[in-house]
Amino acid sequence: MPALARRPFLQWSLTGWVALQAPERAWSGARVAPRAESPLVGVDPVIQASGLTARWASAMRQDLGWSARWSAMDTPEVLDQLELGQLDAGLFLSHPKADALDKQGLIYNRHTLARTDVLLLGPEMDVAGIRTEADPGLALKQVLAAHSAGAAQWLAPPAGSALAALADQLTQGLASKVRAAPTPVTASSRSAAPAYRLLTRAQFLHQPPKGPQSERLKNWWGKDVHLALDMQVACSFRARHAGAKLLVTWLQWPLAQGSVKSLQPAWQRVKE
Repeated sequence: MPALARRPFLQWSLTGWVALQAPERAWSGARVAPRAESPLVGVDPVIQASGLTARWASAMRQDLGWSARWSAMDTPEVLDQLELGQLDAGLFLSHPKADALDKQGLIYNRHTLARTDVLLLGPEMDVAGIRTEADPGLALKQVLAAHSAGAAQWLAPPAGSALAALADQLTQGLASKVRAAPTPVTASSRSAAPAYRLLTRAQFLHQPPKGPQSERLKNWWGKDVHLALDMQVACSFRARHAGAKLLVTWLQWPLAQGSVKSLQPAWQRVKE
């Protein structure tokens, strides 16, 4: 479709959808609150904090004449609300629950828009002994073993998060079973070292770790296709908001993808 014709078409599509809903609203009376024209979209805070939704909102107003209503919430909550139909669409990080909802038909029109590397941060002293490890899963298992032995510290991602799911995937479920490390017998420089942790590059660049030990953190892993999270979008089957479908389409167009490109290396464009 020509670029000049695209905006009127999308504006007419969304306006027409709202107009078609008017008789139904009148019939239902006060029982159902009127829906706003623009879709309600849950967004993982990592995506929003990087500035991507702000860039998209500005571009959407210029290109389409309207913008989505962004609501920040962690990926598990985005997926829960998509399942219940409380969101029209969601922008989330790749997660096993998204795969399950997709298979059940509770989300649809799912696409990968970008990818962010996941960093394995830890102390410069290499107290877990991962310097020569060539596999991210084995390196993470070594960190967990050192943590359990009291030789290193592991700062686990929030339970149920995309990072926690990735850690479990890399370690065959071991990461979620590891408990707090035992107290070392003697205080040493090792016990005082910063904890190992997983962090997305998008968050590291825009909201880096803070505190007295953060300056001694080192990234122990470079780019690896297995150590990354995808930014994905999907519509809720139960909500069925026409504007959400238009949003998903627009996010795949060159203008929206140009915003992703402008935020490299926090986000990298990917081809489905």
